Amino acid sequence: MRHSKPQNPGFVETPGRRKYTRKSVIPGMDGDDSTSEAEYSSKTTATDLVSENGSIAINGNGKLNGHTNGHANGHANGHANGHANGHANGHANGHANGHANSVANGHTGKETTGANEFENFGPYDTSGEKEFGGSFGMLAMMVCFPALMYYMWIGAYFYDGKFPRARDDQSLAQFFEQMWFLVKTEAYPNLRAWKIYWVFGLVQMAFYMYMPGVWRKGKSLPHLGGQQLDYYCSAMWSFYTSIVLALVLDYTGMFKLYTLLEDFGHIMSVAIISGFLCALVAYVSAIARGNTFRMTGYPIYDYFLGAELNPRLFGYLDIKMFLEVRIPWFMMFFMTLGTCLRQYEQHGYVSAPACFMLFAHYLYAGTCSKGEHLIITTWYVGTAFVAILALIELGTCITRSSASC
Repeated sequence: MRHSKPQNPGFVETPGRRKYTRKSVIPGMDGDDSTSEAEYSSKTTATDLVSENGSIAINGNGKLNGHTNGHANGHANGHANGHANGHANGHANGHANGHANSVANGHTGKETTGANEFENFGPYDTSGEKEFGGSFGMLAMMVCFPALMYYMWIGAYFYDGKFPRARDDQSLAQFFEQMWFLVKTEAYPNLRAWKIYWVFGLVQMAFYMYMPGVWRKGKSLPHLGGQQLDYYCSAMWSFYTSIVLALVLDYTGMFKLYTLLEDFGHIMSVAIISGFLCALVAYVSAIARGNTFRMTGYPIYDYFLGAELNPRLFGYLDIKMFLEVRIPWFMMFFMTLGTCLRQYEQHGYVSAPACFMLFAHYLYAGTCSKGEHLIITTWYVGTAFVAILALIELGTCITRSSASC
């Protein structure tokens, strides 16, 4: 016997209400030619197709009722009913149980995964994993990255853009002593450098809060029950306004942009110190307020990654958002702009390499500013790491700007 097979696994055919007339329900009785099963199957039309949960299945009248009724009248009712019920029940139970088990197991798995994910976003880190080589690796980065920035700065300013190395008549001790002397004298964090860096930073904070912008929702935060924080994105207008303001200051002589190049060593030292201080304040503040996140108990490790996930000032000034674009990339662009203005002032023209670098940095900083609202859906970094990363990105300005001179 042939039985109709559901078009979708997990769906059991249900007898319909379509009625049809047959000359004889018993095959071969009174010599009448009864409609055979194959003939009836070939007569199934589009009316035998019904929609079940959005899918198309063949109506059970043409197959199940015809087949069952034919055998029920020709044979014993018990055999027909037993066969039909046994097959239907077996088919139904098999698919129902399989479907139920698969759904139940899948649902349970999702709940388990969600529970683990929630645990990973708790106040303590339960994963046991250590990133960047643990405390030793992070301490090495916090020491070596600033040292690398000073090394690059010395090469760009005192070695004509070449790698600093000891002379033939100079020992390694004398070479490092000379390097340290240059850092102490030419990169000392003087008062003027503190004023330049922090006035720029405070102005950018004010632009962050008061310039025109758009509000966007951040990622769903498991440790806050799925809450999405609001982010105010105003970097684009902050960037354009900063350009106009910088040109006005340079033209009037109130602040020449090439000062960023002449005093870069001092400003870089202030930036490094400020980065570590801001990270320390954020770390201590999170512990004092009891707003820590995935702490491991290792101070160096927790300090580097940050103790708080979303540190903010004034309710909506997100520190990570602020340090992501406005400090490193804005200053990189203004250094290159200062290079071009200095060349024009001294030589009456701007060189092609300087124009190219200015255009490239404008595109980069402008793209980061216009796409600020895309940062909030892709990031996952700690507070201190962002501050230190901003310093590293600022350090890359040295070689780029020196190439423009």
